[in-house]
Amino acid sequence: MRAISGILLTAVLGTAVWVYAGAPYDPHGDPATGVLLKTTFPPTRGACTQCHPEHADDGFGSETVLFTENDNRLAFFDQGEGPCHRDLPDNYPLTELDRIPEGQPNAGYFEANSGGIRRKGVRERGRWPGEAVFTSFDTTPSGRFISPHAQDPDMPRRGDTGEGLCLNCHTPHASENPFDLLTGVYLGIGGHESLGPPDRYQACLGCHGPAGPAGMDLENHRISDYYDAGLNGDAAGHQIRRNPAVALSWPSHIQNGDMLPCYDCHNPHGSRGYNGVEPNGWLISDERPGWSGLTDTVGDPSQCRRFCFGCHIPSDGIAGTQEVEGIVMNVLSGAAGHAAADAESCYRCHGSDYDAPLAHNAHNPDPDPGF
Repeated sequence: MRAISGILLTAVLGTAVWVYAGAPYDPHGDPATGVLLKTTFPPTRGACTQCHPEHADDGFGSETVLFTENDNRLAFFDQGEGPCHRDLPDNYPLTELDRIPEGQPNAGYFEANSGGIRRKGVRERGRWPGEAVFTSFDTTPSGRFISPHAQDPDMPRRGDTGEGLCLNCHTPHASENPFDLLTGVYLGIGGHESLGPPDRYQACLGCHGPAGPAGMDLENHRISDYYDAGLNGDAAGHQIRRNPAVALSWPSHIQNGDMLPCYDCHNPHGSRGYNGVEPNGWLISDERPGWSGLTDTVGDPSQCRRFCFGCHIPSDGIAGTQEVEGIVMNVLSGAAGHAAADAESCYRCHGSDYDAPLAHNAHNPDPDPGF
């Protein structure tokens, strides 16, 4: 075992595995379920040689000595026994049943697991909608890309084809973040202790904040403001206030004032729609039955209602029939607009404004519109 720039190269069952000190798991280096790109005899999973030739003079001129360029072509490499990240995983999309349970570290995080133990293997990466979705050039009727993290020109790191790199958010080697090989911190639900934007969501808020890419729309820079309780008080970050009029019960790890994680509504990779044929815009995820074809939730009241009722239960619905983060939802109050058949947009009362740091919208909803 020897240290290389703070990273340990460890021999495990004859397989070289990159491990950051303190990282709980390196999926690429797992000897049972890890990377398997090129044919070896016998096939060996998790070896560095699945991505790196053993000598720089093997005909691969990349300065990082890889079997293909160090861009998304490597992430989607299809030579050998196990093509990488091409297909839709068997368990896509993850749902409420796939959250890490109470009593485990980072309870509530979307993770393919059994009783809190990660289910390993590329076929279990249930937030990944497949290469076809991520690389899609499809747009919403308003002209926005279904997969902006691949196609928007303001992405900070792009390959020579112009595609936003997976490396903007992920590292191929084990990460200090415990999930998803992320380059920034992103953890389970929390934020009740934070006056500013919660540090635990910095993998998203680091870009969707003042320091984000210069070309990004201003409303996307303001997301961190809407998660800032110092600016926006008890509504910031779509906070959980443990109000029995909104929910019947909460799991033990949910604290009053916790802010909903981005992944409760969004999938950063893009969307194919819950029904598989009608993608959502704005990176709205595919995890809830009504979330198909949501391309204009701000302008179309019926789309807005399908989006909000993905979590909330109409006033004439059945209490306890939906959960979010393990929170068992109550029916909404009998106020106008809360019944299933009502037609008004939820945003009419709770806000759809992204033009200022103190504006009300889905990230910072107006809890008391006053009418």
